[in-house]
Amino acid sequence: MAKEPEKKRRLAAIDPGHASQLLGVVAAIVVVVLLNVAVARRFTRWDWTASKRYSLSPATVQTLHDLPEPVQVWVLIGTADPLEQSVKQLLVAYQGETTKLDIRYVDPDRDTVALEDVRKRFKIETGRTEDGHVVADAVVVVARGDRHWFVTASEMVEVANDETKVRPREERAITGAIRSVLGGAKTKVCFTTGHGELSPADAGDRGAGALKEVLDKDNYAVALVDLAAPNVGKPLDDCAVAVVAGVHAPFAKEEAERLRTWLLEGGNLLLAASPLGGPAGLERVLGPFGIALDDVVVTEQEADVALPDSGGFRFVVQPRQHPVTTALVKTKESRDVPRTVVSLTRSMHRATEPGAVNASELLGTSASAYGLRGIEGAADWTETPAKRPGDLAGPLSVAMAAERPRSSAAAPHGPRVVVVGTASVLSGEAFRELPAYRGGALFAESAISWLAAKPQVLDVPEKAIVGAGMRVDEESRSTIRRYVVLFMPATVGLLGIAIALFRRAGEGRPRGAKAKDEKPPRAKRKKKTG
Repeated sequence: MAKEPEKKRRLAAIDPGHASQLLGVVAAIVVVVLLNVAVARRFTRWDWTASKRYSLSPATVQTLHDLPEPVQVWVLIGTADPLEQSVKQLLVAYQGETTKLDIRYVDPDRDTVALEDVRKRFKIETGRTEDGHVVADAVVVVARGDRHWFVTASEMVEVANDETKVRPREERAITGAIRSVLGGAKTKVCFTTGHGELSPADAGDRGAGALKEVLDKDNYAVALVDLAAPNVGKPLDDCAVAVVAGVHAPFAKEEAERLRTWLLEGGNLLLAASPLGGPAGLERVLGPFGIALDDVVVTEQEADVALPDSGGFRFVVQPRQHPVTTALVKTKESRDVPRTVVSLTRSMHRATEPGAVNASELLGTSASAYGLRGIEGAADWTETPAKRPGDLAGPLSVAMAAERPRSSAAAPHGPRVVVVGTASVLSGEAFRELPAYRGGALFAESAISWLAAKPQVLDVPEKAIVGAGMRVDEESRSTIRRYVVLFMPATVGLLGIAIALFRRAGEGRPRGAKAKDEKPPRAKRKKKTG
């Protein structure tokens, strides 16, 4: 019976402060556990490199998000290879976007059994360098089922002329390999000819060769089609997308009817309707899609968006939210988007043809822009004409898109049309713009992807040139480790001991010559009082 009061006295003696501290520790442990669970479920990675070297392009991100099944990636790069760290960092970013990548690292110098297994499976050739390192003819192998794709070292980097700097191309090579093992039959994109269109065979600034190069790499088949060719019944029958890359001469009535019929039967059209050719002759083609072209050239007078020395005819447009412009519209998640530059642009508006669908605006101008109706003698203009009666007032639409209902139940989507009032976004110049102003090229790529209902065109912007890496062998690595771990700390330690001994030896001694000559003051004598 005496134990019970003793127990109560002990409980009463517990310090309330200690109890609150205990509760605080338990709460902190719970918070840490919850934070770890949240971090494990929501992976976020920041790229602090100045050139954003490990930030993935929208095309790569969409490719990873759309993977239908796991894809295996073998990385055959040793620790002594300069590519090892950059490839690993990039693939960490890949794994942050998908769980369907099975990545396996094989060091050719150490993982002999694993290398032999990969070599036999994919018939890879191996050899040794002069310094004894094992190398393979492929540094990365991407496989899915019975399909595989090799990536060589030369595809991963582009060596500069002086051989001391390189341009990284790892993302383009690896994402291209993933798409290659996923792709089936090539989607055909047909460029029309005969109306002054940009030529896909022209790789210059005024041609569409740069766009063709991007399409070729992304498993598209590019062809030329002449709608006016004799004895050709349906020239667009095997085309998934038709591209009219600028109009300098109007379409004949027969050509327009062929294009209209093909579209309404399920075709898709990207029309770059430059204003330089006047009326395009495509009113009946665009009518069912609710789009009508304006016979004007747009000039932008807003100082913040009009580019200098262009007379307002070269300016930055504002993208509107649509699947085509997803990578161009600023959001909370993507603030660093490229600006879309257009030049020599016509505007367009929604048509009211019976049965037409409602078109969506893709790109627009500011309220300070206006459309000049008469451009005769424009080559001799020394300054931009002021807005005149009858000219169109801004804001104006310079790109629109529309989709009609499906022509058949088996079709993946209905007939689609994207119309932009300039051919500049398809030109080589747009693809060679600085990354911050490369929105025109991205718009063209995204438009073709949306029309063909395929993943976004693989166009990875050029990475900044960096210093070439050095190959460090195991012996050099051991030497560096000894210097960093042993010699450098030992040197600092010995220097610290020497300074401490020097200071200790000087303690208690007078400092300076003045201290040596100075005599201690005499004590004052007290006067006697008698």
